[in-house]
Amino acid sequence: MNTTDDAAHVGAIRRAYGIAVRDLRACYNPDGIVAGRLHFNAYWARDGFWASFGALALGDYDQVASELDTFLRFQHANGCVPVRLEFVGQTVGGYRRLLTRPKVVGRAGGIFADPVDPAALFIIAAAAYIARTGDVEFARRFEPAMDRAIGWLMRQDRDGDDLIESHFLADWMDSILKVDKIFDLNVMYCVGLQACEAIKRAVGADHDAEQYRGLAGRVRERLQLFWNGDYFVDWIHGRGRGGFSSDGNVLAMFFRVATPEQVQRILEFITTRGLQDGTPLRPCDPVYPWWRVFPLYYVAGIPDYHRTLIWPWQGTILALCKDGRGDRAGALADLALIGTWYTRSNAVNEVYTPDGRPLSRRFYTAEVPFAWNAGTYVYAVETLGVRPGGEPRTSQAVPPIVPHDIMKR
Repeated sequence: MNTTDDAAHVGAIRRAYGIAVRDLRACYNPDGIVAGRLHFNAYWARDGFWASFGALALGDYDQVASELDTFLRFQHANGCVPVRLEFVGQTVGGYRRLLTRPKVVGRAGGIFADPVDPAALFIIAAAAYIARTGDVEFARRFEPAMDRAIGWLMRQDRDGDDLIESHFLADWMDSILKVDKIFDLNVMYCVGLQACEAIKRAVGADHDAEQYRGLAGRVRERLQLFWNGDYFVDWIHGRGRGGFSSDGNVLAMFFRVATPEQVQRILEFITTRGLQDGTPLRPCDPVYPWWRVFPLYYVAGIPDYHRTLIWPWQGTILALCKDGRGDRAGALADLALIGTWYTRSNAVNEVYTPDGRPLSRRFYTAEVPFAWNAGTYVYAVETLGVRPGGEPRTSQAVPPIVPHDIMKR
């Protein structure tokens, strides 16, 4: 890659950055960050917590504090964190029904309750906020909720092997039927334990911090059970093993759960299999078989939702991983490609076809604006230092607890 290419990529990234900032802030509400403004105009935990990394990079600290406080107020007594909170009402027959009390939802449709990742992301986002702001008062107020959330997560380790076991549709990929030990959920659990250590140290509880440090180390070692020599497999159920799923592998690299040697092998697998050929990052390889798709997604006409459609947040995180490995040119090229998708439609959409068009089907249209994609893109651009008016920085490694220390600079 030459200097001319890098300059062209930076130009494309900066144009998209403005759109991402606009769309992220379009999802700000008084009580936090909503997932979007079309279908998902509610406080979805995973979407808002991921989007908070972008908000922190922008210095919108009060917005992140509101997001955390909202879920803190409605955390279940057992420590579980709701998958979403509906404050904004629902439209029925042309009339909007405003809710005087929020509706707490464990799972869309109420079919499979209590997804796992919201509880882990709750802690990780709080640790990121504390690291960026130094708000020790918030850390002390958050500590009991953190203890409840991590306690709930630890109880999901039903067989006592230091890995959590989950039910169907327990992670963000809620169209795919997989059960038992899911890799991306266990990565988030491990990072959640690391975040607990950071928060305990922030409040001066060093003894508790050491305990969490030890637990995180044990989980990190157990995660090697998923390694097959080329990548971390998607799931383990009895003697069965899944294939390659981009989410868990990208997160393992991003949060330094993977060793440097494993990172190299994963990147080689992605290249060898052409998972970035003409597109930011394909979600899985091989493609999940038809019978793993939850039937309602066939009814909605989107059985490919988590199988072959493209979720830009994954390619965005992968770009950060490449930058952390010293491949700045590759990182800029990836962010530029994603940026051209955003500028083409002047919006950050939820999910795209492999050729970069926002999904539009008879019964389903991609959410827009989409806070998760917008927030991660803003965070990545800020981290690489290529925002408008900012000078590119040299590559830096990804810290093991909070991604890039949420731009502490």
